[in-house]
Amino acid sequence: MDTNQIKRFAIEARNKLKEGVAMKMASLGFTKKGDVAENMRPTLIQGGSLWKGQIQTETFFHQWMSLYARIQDKGMNVVYEEAAYTWFNRLVAIRILRKNNLAEPILNFADEARTPRIVDEARGGRIPQMIEEERKHLMELLDDDTKTTEQFALLITAWCHQNPIIEKCFGTIADYTELLLPNNILVEGGFLDMLNHTEFITDDDFKSPELIGWLYQFYISERKDEVFAKKGKFSADEIPAATQIFTPNWIVKYMVENTVGRIYLDNNPHATAMKEGWKYLVDPDTSTPEESKYRYNELTELRIADLACGSGHILNECFDILYDLYIAEGYTRSEAIENIFRHNLTGVDLDKRAQQLAIFALLLKACQKDRSYVDAKLLPAVLTMPKPWSEAKNGSLSTALSLFFNGCETPTIVEELQTALELMKDADSLGSIMKFDIADTTRFALKQAVEYWTKERFVPEVVEEMMPNIQLILALTERYAAMIANPPYMGRGNMNSTISSYLDKLYPTAKQDLFASFMQMMINRTQDNGRTAFITM
Repeated sequence: MDTNQIKRFAIEARNKLKEGVAMKMASLGFTKKGDVAENMRPTLIQGGSLWKGQIQTETFFHQWMSLYARIQDKGMNVVYEEAAYTWFNRLVAIRILRKNNLAEPILNFADEARTPRIVDEARGGRIPQMIEEERKHLMELLDDDTKTTEQFALLITAWCHQNPIIEKCFGTIADYTELLLPNNILVEGGFLDMLNHTEFITDDDFKSPELIGWLYQFYISERKDEVFAKKGKFSADEIPAATQIFTPNWIVKYMVENTVGRIYLDNNPHATAMKEGWKYLVDPDTSTPEESKYRYNELTELRIADLACGSGHILNECFDILYDLYIAEGYTRSEAIENIFRHNLTGVDLDKRAQQLAIFALLLKACQKDRSYVDAKLLPAVLTMPKPWSEAKNGSLSTALSLFFNGCETPTIVEELQTALELMKDADSLGSIMKFDIADTTRFALKQAVEYWTKERFVPEVVEEMMPNIQLILALTERYAAMIANPPYMGRGNMNSTISSYLDKLYPTAKQDLFASFMQMMINRTQDNGRTAFITM
């Protein structure tokens, strides 16, 4: 894998996409500061909307207003980044699926006019499922061959909604993002052109679990430089770029083989065939006393976590070793994958974009082993920081907890969860170092409630809103057989007040650098006789 070429691709792609998004926003009436002249605002009319003297759909009006609200809330630069990355990760993911024979070649150009295959097929009558208003609008656009980019935007958005892997890994595209498909995406030398050629990324690269991690690290590398250049405290939205780093494959293998692999050999000393495949495994100088070895009865008990998982490289290596262990013990491919996703692996990262990529990478690996997972029937347990609970939006917390526990909650459970959810308002800064004072009885009740709602066909909206919070609390209060991480590094001088104050109170002996608090957290969350591996100074 030529990482120099991949770096060139990712950086060029980001700049081309941001440039195209900026051009598109200007064409939608927005100045560089996010202002809009009164005559450039759309208005609702019967049966649609009116903009710049032309009839548009009602959907266009709502998308434009949503874009305007987002810009007023977050600013132009944030929206540039969001839209550019939304198109980057989805189109790269579609290309990866194609190179692994998990999707049709919808992004390939069908002719010298640079018409994407998905547009060419739509012109021939083959159209993805979409709502009737959008279908009607598409049919109008298809009559005009100069509207290829607009046709592509509608079609690729519908395709993403229809594809289970893209939809479940990356979620629904924000309603305004469809408007921001970069103007230059189909031009010669544009992003789709770069993606369709192997000058930067080879066919073998597309099948490698390392590709996603390298792409993401290089994509945000310029953002990382921008963050460090300002020399000060990092805000919550700057922490991912400042602390994200991709771990080379041999280091990951070393850590995984000497934690998960060693635990397995301690329990299965005659598994010599497995040992021969682990070239980074280090044999101890002296034999480990039997009472110091971690013991388990079934492989499903071997719980492993990376609580700063980034794009999932360590989780992917853990998947590989666990899969081999399950197959060696007679499990089917499907059983092995299901157990790994349900019981063995847990990942957490405060960067939602990295979390999405980690889920995608693991699901891709599952599909490579068993194609039946192409419907994304089961997702790995990779979590990110949930939105803070808002009583104004979500209603009374006590009412929500009563529904979540089917009326079986106790005053103690309610009090402990209220405290936990209050702490989680700072989750976007604190991430996995949050400590929750949850009693074992409360934790048991939480697990039972999650299992109950997971099996239910109908889940009330308020329970769905609550679930990510509860799942994160469970993940960060679990004790694991093995914990592996390349923890985030951040010195005291770069910490915002939320982080520094929390470390003063909860991690007083590890407050000088974030990696030290992660070390302490990992050791505390590891089972007796379990194993930890992390990269430290």
